[in-house]
Parts: sequence; C-alpha cells; structure tokens
Amino acid sequence: MPPGRARSHHDAQRTDAAKPRSHSLSAKQAPEPTGPKGLRCCRPQILACLAAGMFNVPEGLTMAYSSSLIPELQEEGSEIPITLEQGVLLGSCMVACMAMGTLISGVVMNRFGRLNTVRFSFLPFAAGWFVVASASTYEQILVGRLLTGLANSLGINGAIMFVTEVAPSHLRGALNATQPTMASIGIVLGYVLGAVTRWRLSAWISGASPFFVVVLMQLVCYESPIWLVSKGRVEEARRSLRAYARCYDTEDAREKLPERQLEWLIQRRDCSEAQVATKVPWYRAVLDLFTQPEGYRPLLILFVVFAAQNLSGIYITLFYAAPFFKEMGVEVDAFQAAVLIGLMRLVMGLVAVWLLGNVSVRKLMTTSSLGMGVCMLLSGYFTLRPEHGLHGWVPVVLVLVYVAMSCCGLMTVPWTMPAELYPDHLRDAGQSFTVFSADLLMFSVLQLYPTLLNGLQFGEVTGTVGIQWFFAAVSLANVVFVVVFLPETHGRSLQELQEHYQLNTMWLWRTKTRPADTESGNNVSTTSTVTACDSDLTKT
Repeated sequence: MPPGRARSHHDAQRTDAAKPRSHSLSAKQAPEPTGPKGLRCCRPQILACLAAGMFNVPEGLTMAYSSSLIPELQEEGSEIPITLEQGVLLGSCMVACMAMGTLISGVVMNRFGRLNTVRFSFLPFAAGWFVVASASTYEQILVGRLLTGLANSLGINGAIMFVTEVAPSHLRGALNATQPTMASIGIVLGYVLGAVTRWRLSAWISGASPFFVVVLMQLVCYESPIWLVSKGRVEEARRSLRAYARCYDTEDAREKLPERQLEWLIQRRDCSEAQVATKVPWYRAVLDLFTQPEGYRPLLILFVVFAAQNLSGIYITLFYAAPFFKEMGVEVDAFQAAVLIGLMRLVMGLVAVWLLGNVSVRKLMTTSSLGMGVCMLLSGYFTLRPEHGLHGWVPVVLVLVYVAMSCCGLMTVPWTMPAELYPDHLRDAGQSFTVFSADLLMFSVLQLYPTLLNGLQFGEVTGTVGIQWFFAAVSLANVVFVVVFLPETHGRSLQELQEHYQLNTMWLWRTKTRPADTESGNNVSTTSTVTACDSDLTKT
C-alpha cells in the first residue's frame, strides 16, 4: 500500500469523527424510551411544567396593566398627566424591551439552564414594579415598564423551553397550552385590579406575584435532563430523570427506565454533535439558523404566522381593551367590557388546553382564523350601523366571540411552536430569534394603533370600523397561509418535524421521504432504521 494512503485505525476514527455528520442521520437513532402515559405516572412532570408555566401569571398582570393605567393618567387632575401618544408608548414599550430581552434569553438559557433563567427573571421584574409603584414622573413609569418587559422575556422563554424538554410527548402540546392560560389568569386579575384599585396599589400587588412562583418551582421542578446532558452534567441528569420517574407503577420503570433514557440522551447528544455545538461560538448557531433549511424554513413560516397574529388585532384588543371599546362607541362600561374580555380569554384558554391535546394544530389554526375574520366583519358592520346593535351589545358580544376564537388557535398555538420546529442544535437560537421577531412585531403594531385609527377612514367608514375590517382581512388571509404552509405538530416527534424542514417548505404538497444520498460510495437513506452511529460502524 502506498505510504500516503496508509493510516491507523485510530486515525481513521478521528477523521470520520471530524466529518460533519448529517442531522437527518442523527435523527434516525433508536426510538426514545418512554414511560407510562397515565396521568398519575406523569404527575411529577405535569406539576413541574405547571409550576414553571405559572410565571405567565405575572406576565399577564404586566400586559393588562396598561389598559387601566392609561385612562387613569389621562383623567383630569391626574398626578402624572399624559397625552395619547405617551399612553401608547407606555403600553408598547414593555413589548420592545421583551424583544431585546429575548435575544439575551437564548444565551442565558444555554449558559445557566432553563429553570435558572426563570428564577433570575424575578429580579428585574420586582425592580420594575417597584419603580412604577413609586414613580413621580412619566419617565420613571417608562423605565419600570421596560424592566418588567425584560423580565417577561427571560421568564417566558425559559418556561417554554423547560416545558418542551420535560413534558411527556403525548402531553407536550397541552402543557405548553397552559402557559397562555396562565397569562389569561394574570390578565383577568390585572383587569380586576384596575377596576377596583388605583394604579399605584395595583403595581405593588403585581410586583409581589413572581415570588410565589419561584417558591413553588423550588419545590417541584428539576432541571431539564436534555440541557444537563448537553453540558456534560450526567449525574444531575440522572437525578432529574429519577425524580420525574418516581410515580411510575413498577420498580423496573422507576429504576431502569431513567438509565435507559439517560443512555438514549447521551447517544442522541453524541450522534447529533450537540456536544460540539455547545463549544462553537454563539454566532455559528445564528449563521446556521439562516443557512440551513431546517433553520430558515421554520423561521420564515413562523414570522408570517406571528405577523398575522399581531395584525389581526389580538394584542391591540388586549393592551387597549378599555380604549378600544370607547372608540367603538358602545353604551357599555368600557372597564366592564375589558373584564369580560379577560374572563373570556381565561375560559377559552382552559378549553384550548384540551383542544391542543386532542385536535390537530392545523384544524385549530384554520378554524380560529376563520372565526376571527367573520366576527370582525360583523362587528365592524354593527359599529357602522349602531341602530342595529341593540344599544352596543352586539359588537361587544362579537368581540368576545372573536377573543374566544383567537384563544383556540391564533393567539395560543404560535407561541408553542418555535420550541418544537427547530432541531436541537438550533433550538436556543431559533427560539430566541423567533420570539424576538414576534415581540418586535407586537411593539410595531401597538405603536401603529393610532395611525391605523386615523388612516383607515373612507367615506362614512370611521377609523374604528376600518380597523375592525382590517383585522378581518388579515385573519381570513391567514387561513390560506395555514392550509398551505403550516406543519402539523400534533402527535409528531421533534425528529419528524426536523426531517420535514430538511426537505420541504410547504406542508400541503410536501415530500415525505428523502431520496438516497451518496456518501463515500455508499447509499445512505434517511428512511433506514439504522442509527447514525450504527451507519458509521457499518461503513468501517
């Protein structure tokens, strides 16, 4: 053999290990060992996910606060008088800071873990509410709102990532859906506080809310085994897996299943080169997000979905509930109508938890968008023709139905998808950038609310009618987009979704199998049941 061709067995292993391994191959490892699916057996995971998701209650308080704060500060004799434009900024500035905080959250989650990210968010949250409650100027309130926005982005992203990685696969959708429900509880509490207290007392109460969440998490939550394994902290991952398996029925399941799951996680980390991914510079993951198909394809689709979510009016009716009803000219107390919206979000959020566990995501999104579009079309008509609206109650009822339809799909589902659609090596970067884009869209749309009111007027159609019909048009257009592009995540593993985006952008006319690739003269098909590691051994 010529000297230039000779190499030792260990040299060959090092060379093969240095080759970039296809992520589609790494996804084809042995199926993940799963435990019993009974609710009693899954109780530790369920309690941990619910406890982490409870940080959404303080987030809901923050989101609802502007609905009562702005009218109070605009009253005659207010101690801190503000203009309409300043009020809009108070409502939306928090979202802008959430967008910036989302970029930080990816780094924080990767460095400190999912649970610690949620815990750390308590500090800026409490500080922000303290600044608001003790404020003597408009600028101080603005600073406090910015701090609470930063805290929200850290806590919510950490909670979503934790639930996605800890929840059993058959309950993942339902447990992720509880997070918007928790936010709805916070929104109702915020509206009620705004109706019965002044803005300073409401701020003091809201600032204390995350303390109870952190205490509950300390009692029932254990760090994500996936993150612990990716950091090489195998013994801690073993303890987490055993803690989550403590309610399994048999001794074999309680003792041996966590070991098999740990072995599977280690194999998954090694085969997908997740261990290497944690050591490369952070900008490498960002670059991969925009250059690999399993990165930029879900990113573009989610951007359009979040754009439809915001432009369909979901958050305008949330942040400006009372002013929105005042603009509609209804003969119903605007604050009472706002509380009704909060209650409707809460009730339908609970319904959405059941729906996400039993109904396909695509059906929920299409039905939700279609119902929202129809409700806003009719609401705009009765706002234009108030003599047909039973003294303003018909538009209010239609807006409530619109809110109910949004909670069943377009408001809830998009927030659960980023952590599901991206592969392991892109999940932190993809989650952060997607939520950053969504928050930036939310901030822009909230800032555009006065502009839309003034610009969507033509003939006898007032701005209030025009903006409702604009919301309807966006909702109906989203139906078409969902049918063509949105993937079905219900009942599908994270590996299946990753493989879909390696081959497809559209879901309606998708390619379901990958043609055989050629590597080193051997045909390797992703439909093979051989694992990536076994494939390498076969070649040797």
